[in-house]
Amino acid sequence: MKINQFTIASVIAAAAFASVASAAPTISVKYLGKGAGQSVTMTLNGNSKNVFAGQLNHQLSNAAAGFAWLNGNHLTYCTDLAQYVTSSTKTYTIEQVENMPGSSPMGLAKADAIRGLFAVANGAQASIAASNDYATAFQLAIWEIVTDGPTASLTASNFTTGNFRAKKTNGSALSSSVVSIATNLYAAAMSFVQSNESTDQILGIASGSYQDQLVQVPAPGCAALAGIGGLLVAGRRRR
Repeated sequence: MKINQFTIASVIAAAAFASVASAAPTISVKYLGKGAGQSVTMTLNGNSKNVFAGQLNHQLSNAAAGFAWLNGNHLTYCTDLAQYVTSSTKTYTIEQVENMPGSSPMGLAKADAIRGLFAVANGAQASIAASNDYATAFQLAIWEIVTDGPTASLTASNFTTGNFRAKKTNGSALSSSVVSIATNLYAAAMSFVQSNESTDQILGIASGSYQDQLVQVPAPGCAALAGIGGLLVAGRRRR
C-alpha cells in the first residue's frame, strides 16, 4: 500500500485538532486581482466561455485557530469552473484538496496528481516572476486533471478532446509554449506521485457560492502540518 507524506503528516497531527471535529475551519477570503496568465476560451461539457487561466491574487484573513499562517495575500489557482471569484470579503472553509470542488469532490487520485504539480513547480507557480505562459499552463493542467482525471500523459490533444477543452480566445490552438509547459509539468508530476517522494502540501479554500482555490502551504513547519492534520477530523464541508 502506498503511504506518502500527506498521509503520515495528517495522521500524526489529527489528534491535536479534535476540538474542530464538528465543523470545517473557516477563513475570510477576498479577491484582489489577476497575476500572471492569460484569457482562454474554455469548453466544459459542451459549453464554452472565456476565462482567465493563471494566478489569482487573494487576501486571506481571520483564519481559524491553528491556521493563522494562512493570513495574508496569496497567488492561488482554482479548481472550480462553475463559479466565480468575488471582490467582497466572504467566509470560506479550509479543505483538503480531495474534497474540492464541493459540487463534485475530485477524490484522492486527482488530488495527488495536483499535489504532484505543485511539488514539481516548487513555488514557481506562485512567483511574481512567473511568465504568462507558465501560469496559464499550470492552471490548465489543474483543470484538465479535475475534469478529465489523471491519465498516462498530457499532450496537445488533451486540450482539444474530452470534457474539458481550451484554446486561444481567437479560436486558434493554444500556443506550443503553453502546451509544452503543461505537458512537461504533468509528466513530472505523475512521475513524482509514483515515486512517493516527500513534497510541499497544498490546501483548498472553498465556498458553496464562490470559486474554490488552492493555496500552497509554507514549507516546512509544525503549524502547517498540524493544520493539514486537523482537516481530517474537521470532515467534509457542509454546503
